[in-house]
Amino acid sequence: MEKRLALAVALCVGFLILWSYLFPTAPPPPPAEAGAPTATADGTPGAAGATGSPATESGNAARPGTALQLADAPGGEAIAAAAEEEITLDLAQATVHLTNRGARVRSWILKNYRDHKGQPLDLVSPAAARLDRLPLDLLTDDAALDERLRKALFRVERQDTGTGADAATVLTFRWSDGNGDGATKVLRAGGPSGLVEISASATTHGRAIDPAIAWGAGFEEEVAEASERMGVGVRALLGRGGKVERRFQSKITPAEPWTDEGTIDFAGVESKYFAAVFVPPQGAPARMRVETLRLVEDGREHLHLGFSLRPAAGAPVRLYAGPKSYEVLRAAGLGLDRLLDFGFFGFIAHPLFEALKFLHRYTGNYGWAIVILTVFIRALFFPFLHRSQLKMRQMQEKMKRIQPKLKSLKERYHRLEQKAAEKGAAGGRQKVRQEMNEEMMKLYQEEGMNPFSSVSGCLPLLAQMPILAAFYTILSISIELRQAPFVLWVHDLSAKDITLVILMSASMLAQQLMTASAIPDPAQRRMMYLMPIMFTIFFVNMPSGLVLYWLVNNLLGIVQQYLVNKEADAQARAAAAAPVS
Repeated sequence: MEKRLALAVALCVGFLILWSYLFPTAPPPPPAEAGAPTATADGTPGAAGATGSPATESGNAARPGTALQLADAPGGEAIAAAAEEEITLDLAQATVHLTNRGARVRSWILKNYRDHKGQPLDLVSPAAARLDRLPLDLLTDDAALDERLRKALFRVERQDTGTGADAATVLTFRWSDGNGDGATKVLRAGGPSGLVEISASATTHGRAIDPAIAWGAGFEEEVAEASERMGVGVRALLGRGGKVERRFQSKITPAEPWTDEGTIDFAGVESKYFAAVFVPPQGAPARMRVETLRLVEDGREHLHLGFSLRPAAGAPVRLYAGPKSYEVLRAAGLGLDRLLDFGFFGFIAHPLFEALKFLHRYTGNYGWAIVILTVFIRALFFPFLHRSQLKMRQMQEKMKRIQPKLKSLKERYHRLEQKAAEKGAAGGRQKVRQEMNEEMMKLYQEEGMNPFSSVSGCLPLLAQMPILAAFYTILSISIELRQAPFVLWVHDLSAKDITLVILMSASMLAQQLMTASAIPDPAQRRMMYLMPIMFTIFFVNMPSGLVLYWLVNNLLGIVQQYLVNKEADAQARAAAAAPVS
């Protein structure tokens, strides 16, 4: 009896196991993903409920932090796209092309700017694709996971809301291998500032980690390291406490990356006219890392900057990638206008910058705006410059008159010094030199000359130097001058122009000839004739806008020197005609 019961129980258990194997029970439907559209009764996609939809009832896109919170941690479910696809994001300043392979940026093309070949300007360096380090890469402490995330096909969900100024786009990228490794990125773009808000999270073996968001390798067009001396080249930057620290690519070696952490205002990379910076939440800690990445092509090694920012857990960051235009940066807020470095004399440079833009509104040409502003600055300093130049010319004329007396005095005391040297009396030579200096000072007094008048006459020139330095700064950093034409052959005021440099050098030589004609000392005259050569070498690689400023300044200086020489000659004739008392 007991054997039959045991056999019956065994047969029942085996039958139940076989039945469950042949006819498995359908699993319950998985919960709807956050932000995914639901289907209506007629089969068309409809809006999800208020909790899971990326769009609120008012039609505005939800904040990326909320979308990420709902879509985070893929868990054990495998999430991936079937094929690679391209996503286009239209911003106020740029058109961005993304790929779902790695949820990264392939190109960031600015709408109103061209590169040196006349093609639409792309802020993504060609080196980024060759090194497979594109913008918006996620970097963890696991190199193998980073590689998998770069190659993964993310599933993409897009939500466009609003129109006009209220238009916004939310892109949600998700990927999971079903074994605890996965990542989620949420991008929100909208508004005239061109800022993109980015939230990112990742998991490894089911454990949540905080990834860093990278810009990639390189930035914009490739620039030779030799150009760094002229302030041109790719630099990393860190903004904190109202100050901006910058380091050129050549200052960051592969063995010693630049790292920093704590409260950061913004950090990123820049070229002369463009920048890509991440802005973490105000007051939230973040970690920055800048490294140089090696790329070997055709047997040659090239180094490219790689930048990343690791925000606090779950904290979104904002990305600005575009021109360093003062109006655009000021409109974006967040202190990004500090990307424009007006230098030590910024309190002077900024008003001059505004004056340049004001003149451009009426002239429609930045070249003529530079000419008019140069004339205005020269006119402002005309009384001081005229007085100082006249004083120096008067001193030169007096020096020419007493030159024979000075020569005779020096020869006489030179013979006395030789006699003292023959006697071997060191003290005697010192006494002779002291007597000669006393005689020279007495001669200056008799002729009514102040040997220090040349120094006092240069004070107005020294007072003008801050304005000259400020003008140099604004002409060097203003993106408004980039590819801005002037007249005739000058098609780009930001590029060098050898013809303008030659004209500038000729004008400076003419000015020096007018000034040096009254200098009695031949050595001093030769030194003044060398100055145009020195300035030519200095200006040969400068932007033509700056050369134009110096050319106009020289031409105005020639006119002023003519007036000074004419007045000095008239005074000399009047003094010669005056009766001797």
